[in-house]
Amino acid sequence: MSDSPFRIRLMEGRDIPSVVSLDRQVFADSWPESAYVQEIYFNPNAHYFVLELVDPARARTWSGHRRRRSAWLLGFVGMRVEGTRGHISTLAVRSEWRGERLGEVLLLTSVDQAARDGALVVGLEVRVSNSVAQALYAKYDFEEISRLHRYYANGEDAFYMRVQLGTDPGYHQRIVTQLSALLAELEIAKSATP
Repeated sequence: MSDSPFRIRLMEGRDIPSVVSLDRQVFADSWPESAYVQEIYFNPNAHYFVLELVDPARARTWSGHRRRRSAWLLGFVGMRVEGTRGHISTLAVRSEWRGERLGEVLLLTSVDQAARDGALVVGLEVRVSNSVAQALYAKYDFEEISRLHRYYANGEDAFYMRVQLGTDPGYHQRIVTQLSALLAELEIAKSATP
């Protein structure tokens, strides 16, 4: 897939300004740059991935859609594993690229990484108003565990959702299989290194 219009890879320092910019566009309570610096440079348990556009000419007509010129960074996901518990801390897709299953690729990439790091459970928080994200998580067996009152800066509640990786020995393989199929279908190259 060397001629793929898209690539997913580990985030590196040079990506931080673009990630912070997209974070501010997507989230009302975005992270400061220092949080990303801390995570990618100083947290050995953290893994952050970026999904980028590498061939705009091919991507403009991808999925039959005419795309306006878009920034190279289309989305990102961050997760960490401590012991046997994984946590997806952030996941964002540029608004004009939503509905193209890119968020699904990012989610599966993070769950796969968590499983590879030995996580037996992966959790995340999601706005109670974000039914699209909740449906995506439920598709991959995340279950609502609790409601976190006034979790976000604007006072909105969050659902804490999690999936048990350790109870089904075939779960990780299903994630790997689905991720591989999506990467091929969407023509996304996956780089092992930045």
